[in-house]
Amino acid sequence: MKHWSNRLFSFALISLLAISLVACGKSTNTQGTAASTPAQASTKPTDSKITVQDAVGTVELPKKPERIIAMEFGFTDTLVTLGVQPVGVADDNDAGLFMDAVKSQLKNYKSIGSRYEPNIELISSLQPDLIIVDINKHKNAIPQLKAVAPLLVLDDFQADYNQMLKNYAIIAKAVGKEEEGKKRLSEHQAKVETLKKKIKSTNLNVLPAVVNPKGFFAHSDHAYSGSFLAALGFNDPVKNNTAYPQLTLEQLVETNPQALFLMPTEKETIIKQWETNPLWKKIDAVANNKVFTVERRDWSLSRGLLGSEKILEDIVKNLGE
Repeated sequence: MKHWSNRLFSFALISLLAISLVACGKSTNTQGTAASTPAQASTKPTDSKITVQDAVGTVELPKKPERIIAMEFGFTDTLVTLGVQPVGVADDNDAGLFMDAVKSQLKNYKSIGSRYEPNIELISSLQPDLIIVDINKHKNAIPQLKAVAPLLVLDDFQADYNQMLKNYAIIAKAVGKEEEGKKRLSEHQAKVETLKKKIKSTNLNVLPAVVNPKGFFAHSDHAYSGSFLAALGFNDPVKNNTAYPQLTLEQLVETNPQALFLMPTEKETIIKQWETNPLWKKIDAVANNKVFTVERRDWSLSRGLLGSEKILEDIVKNLGE
């Protein structure tokens, strides 16, 4: 009987140990599952991280930016075509400088003043998570702006048409709209090809220029509008290595453009003075009534897809079928 009791005690002890091991085993599995959950959750910020190359290097954004400031009209052009509303825009304190196609898509934004002298304090108050700046125009402000938010630094002011297209793709990726950007670029190329067919002839020397009361500033094929005309097949009469050479009347006569697209900054410009000079009538564009006035905000300020498409529409209207 005693022997039987010992065996029963041993069996009970073994059973108790087995139950304890099973319980410990379950506890270990539960801890393992709980430990793996935070590890999986920690990958989510990495998955949403955006890495893009700008004009100065690699930009890493921890997440898709929601509060974006555009320091140039061209950047705003790009953002609205992607369905992105900037919280702040450097509009030189004049909303009238936006081309109509951009302005109609802009909702509420805060003007941060001059593109040349950004208001750092005002920009900071908007709590941006991305600021898009120009490498040349905002060079001196970049260190201060970098302390406010991540920067996307692009070559915009000196950019030609092809660089603008590259900038568009960079911005699209930076704001988490890469696929939308690719689609819109394809639509742009299709529109360009369609409208090009309506131009009578591209075998012309065509010159766009900004004119103000003090001077005539040609836009060569190194500038945005001039390079776009060159991409369409037109000839650049100035053949200058700089983007915006200032020309005298004598120099303009020498380049002798066959068509002129003037972008006045004010109602009265230097052209009024030149029109009284006999040299003015020696220019082929003048003699053949091929001098056209277009909006500077369309042809020069809004360096983007909408700006390019409006340029092409103006060309078709004046030199097309």
